[in-house]
Amino acid sequence: MTRKRPCIKWTGWCEQKQLRIMDQELTLAFELLARRLALMRELAGSLEQVQSAVVHSELGEIVDQTTRQRELCGALRQLESEAMQRPLCASVAKSGKRTIGLQLPEGAVSPLVRERWKTLARQLTEAEMRVGQLNRAYGALLRRAQRTLQIFMRVLASSSNTYAAPKRELPILQPILQEVSHV
Repeated sequence: MTRKRPCIKWTGWCEQKQLRIMDQELTLAFELLARRLALMRELAGSLEQVQSAVVHSELGEIVDQTTRQRELCGALRQLESEAMQRPLCASVAKSGKRTIGLQLPEGAVSPLVRERWKTLARQLTEAEMRVGQLNRAYGALLRRAQRTLQIFMRVLASSSNTYAAPKRELPILQPILQEVSHV
């Protein structure tokens, strides 16, 4: 007598594997989103500090914050290129959005996960808008400082033609011979 083996349910196995892959991609996408949010918040803080440094003419702080901003922008570019290698994030990027996947496939996740995703995405959008606003304000502050500097340079350049440094005058020497009265 031959025993029948139970039928392998390929569809169930594929669904489990797909869910496992989706779970891994989702976890990675959450991590990428959280890292981008942290970098954007740090960039906003740096922009706030450099504006204060410009107002107070602290050249060392301006240089330090500019260097830090360069590093943060490089980290953001690297994070974005890393995200574009992931299917969940790259599919959103191809649809025209530059940010790391802010939308999830419909029906693929639980409402709790979707709510967490929306919260992170909203926070990221707010941080990006804040960075944009701070960046515009910083640019305006730098343009104003540049105009002020140009005004001082023009005043200095135009006054050098008419202004001569005072010459050192020799003290008036007492006449060697004293006046004698002839009366």
